[in-house]
Amino acid sequence: MSDTASILEKKTMPKIVGTRERVHQPFYDSLIRVDGSTDLRQQNLGQFGAVQSRMQLFLKTGADLSISNLATGGFFPSDQTFVTLAVRVWTYFRANLEAQAPVAGANSDQQAPIQQWGGVTVPPTTDLVQDLIMRVHKLYHQAENQFFWQLQAGDKPQLTTFTAYTPFAGGLDGFFADSRLPRANNGLPTSSALMRLARPVLIPPRQGFQVIAQASAIGQTVGASVVEQLNGLVPNNTANQFISGAATTTGFGVGTGISVNGKDQIEKDIKYLIDGIHSRDVL
Repeated sequence: MSDTASILEKKTMPKIVGTRERVHQPFYDSLIRVDGSTDLRQQNLGQFGAVQSRMQLFLKTGADLSISNLATGGFFPSDQTFVTLAVRVWTYFRANLEAQAPVAGANSDQQAPIQQWGGVTVPPTTDLVQDLIMRVHKLYHQAENQFFWQLQAGDKPQLTTFTAYTPFAGGLDGFFADSRLPRANNGLPTSSALMRLARPVLIPPRQGFQVIAQASAIGQTVGASVVEQLNGLVPNNTANQFISGAATTTGFGVGTGISVNGKDQIEKDIKYLIDGIHSRDVL
């Protein structure tokens, strides 16, 4: 064995079987990850049902990797520990303009992408595409100021923040000339924006932990709550089948444009992430 190979083996392999190793590993769980193709009040999308004003994260077991990378809900298995050095909140929203909508009202079998309905007026001054884009912008704003997060370890609150205080320190960057694809980040997409904890939060062996997500709307007007938009809100002058699947229709361009429950075809992804040092057994 060469000297280089010997050095690498010493660095990567434990000297004694059963010793513990400490690795940098973030863990995350999703508040929501859906494509907006249904009204969540009426039907689940995968593992996600209607968003509530208070929800618990890190309690799922065996979730898909796109949803959570914690295999055991609510705790680390065996004698594993975690030292939380930073926390992050990921927000991502996008209008799926390629989704199909009925061309000639609710009872029509003919379909066309939403992006072709740019000329369908939504009073007073916008159209259907612009309305969806506005709702994407609104979701970014509402997720920043309406979600409050509490990290609990051993049934004790360890850190309580709101989204804007907990930047993700990553995400999309660069110039997008197409205004139909609005994007924003929770904070600047750079590591310098990471919210490092003044004191680490330790999750000891066999101690339960979770994150409580609490939503608090600003006002009671229609569309004021981030929870309502996450579950699906659309203008009431969109064909009713596109909104709710009902047999009747008000038709495109007929109505006031006020928000009503429905499938909004907006992709939504919100995650809470704890970042730090994971201590685990070496087999």
